Amino acid sequence: MQNALTPDILPAKPGDGAELSILALESKAYWGYSDEFIKSCETALKITDEMIGRLHSGTVKEDSSYVGFYFLSEEGTHAELQLLYISPVAIGKGYGRALFKSAMKKASSLGYTEMRIEADPNAVDFYKRMGAKHTGWCRSEVDDTRELPLLMMPL
Repeated sequence: MQNALTPDILPAKPGDGAELSILALESKAYWGYSDEFIKSCETALKITDEMIGRLHSGTVKEDSSYVGFYFLSEEGTHAELQLLYISPVAIGKGYGRALFKSAMKKASSLGYTEMRIEADPNAVDFYKRMGAKHTGWCRSEVDDTRELPLLMMPL
């Protein structure tokens, strides 16, 4: 039985991409970014069946709709949290924490000792509360003039 404290976290399935992509864009828009910027994020936040097959993932549903997800990749010496998004209607319900902990557990089970996170500036406080450390900056794939906080999470 799912609840906000212990939601059922299941891998994304082929065919889920369209719904997850919409969720990601709605989540990004929640932070007050311009419509133009959100439009420019569509390619970077498009979830494909290829991604679903290649990356590790976790999803949470409320009723029959997705309210959160993550994707995790293996990048040599570390795991990388590629995406973690929560629907604006589900922010504050504990899903982000549960998904992040699931991603950490998965990365650890794969033998990694740290997880790299290229964070949206609005998500930095959340990741720091989870224990991640700000270690530097990286370029945004959406706008190469924009720098994003780079964090590392010990596992």
